[in-house]
Amino acid sequence: MIAKQKKPYTIGEELIKPCVLKATQIILGEDAEQKMKSISLSNNIVKRRIDDIAAVTNKINKVRYIGGYIIQEVILYSQSLTAATTSVDIFNSISNFVEKNDLDWKKLIGLCTDGAPAMIGVRSGLAKKLKVSTRCVIHRQPLSSKTLLQKLCQALDSAITFVNYIKSSALNSRLFTLRCEDIDSEHKVLLFHTEGRWLSKGNMLTRLHELKEED
Repeated sequence: MIAKQKKPYTIGEELIKPCVLKATQIILGEDAEQKMKSISLSNNIVKRRIDDIAAVTNKINKVRYIGGYIIQEVILYSQSLTAATTSVDIFNSISNFVEKNDLDWKKLIGLCTDGAPAMIGVRSGLAKKLKVSTRCVIHRQPLSSKTLLQKLCQALDSAITFVNYIKSSALNSRLFTLRCEDIDSEHKVLLFHTEGRWLSKGNMLTRLHELKEED
């Protein structure tokens, strides 16, 4: 706020903090005032914080940037829609944020979606409005699992049958846990898979493979 008002850094310690402490003492009492004294508004601290904010803002404007020798990526914006969730509502929410923070639309090179109609609708979806789109990598696995080669599909079905047989019975589950304990396995249970949960088939197969290696 000091930077936005273009005031000298010393105003924090000389004016703002004394006013805050006095108001706190009058309204909340001396105990609260003592707690408020821990707020640091010295000249050097205010300057350092303004410099830090400026540095972060420059990075956020890039969204993806190089920090040292590593490409850094940050979450630029996250917002829940409390009313409708149409493509127009989503676009307006993003647009307001972009304009409010003086970001450059030209730096938008891709849009990753979950495939919902509001996102990829041919006529009025968000991807159509932004004119960029990429299918979410999280959703590619369940989609690709539906078009596996016959041998891979058979292996997956066999794994699912095995897991379902163990998990469908409390006795089988207990016996399986005892077996895992006998071989000092890192895992004691198998994982169910579900069509509605992302990556669950992959997690189920990974657990089976790890147990196979330990047996």
